[in-house]
Amino acid sequence: MSDRRDRRDDLARDRRAAAADRDERLYERKRARQARERAAAERAGFDPRPPDDEDWTVGAEDSDALVRLTPPTAVTEALQELIRRRGWTERLRGASAWSRWDTIVGPELAQRCEPVRLVKGVLTVRAESQVWATQLRYMLPQLRGNIEAALGPGSVRDVTVVVGPLEGRDRPER
Repeated sequence: MSDRRDRRDDLARDRRAAAADRDERLYERKRARQARERAAAERAGFDPRPPDDEDWTVGAEDSDALVRLTPPTAVTEALQELIRRRGWTERLRGASAWSRWDTIVGPELAQRCEPVRLVKGVLTVRAESQVWATQLRYMLPQLRGNIEAALGPGSVRDVTVVVGPLEGRDRPER
């Protein structure tokens, strides 16, 4: 009986050893496959030319190799793309009209009127009285030219003049 038990123990030990060997071979094959995949990825991204002044390179994380990157984008280009994607173009034109208003209409007229909004190419301008609104309407051809020079061609298709109290800017007391 003890002979039978010894044989069972030997058999169990041999099976465990075989399973361990099989697992070790399995893991060894897996490690070898991963090493081949890493090497293939490095070869795929490898450029044999030495880097020149136009190249952007960084060190690879898992090797001593250099990795080429696409050159960075200028900040202005990146911002313009963001503005375009978000649909902020017209809002920024309206803000630009506000900030450049003194140069668009002149300092004296800028004290008497203000841009209110720019929606779908229509600039609404508020004048403090009917007299100044009439003055603005007489100046519309010149005003359109100044707007195109300041905001870009085609940014404003029409100008609407309304009368009302000026609200937006800090005005000196008269």
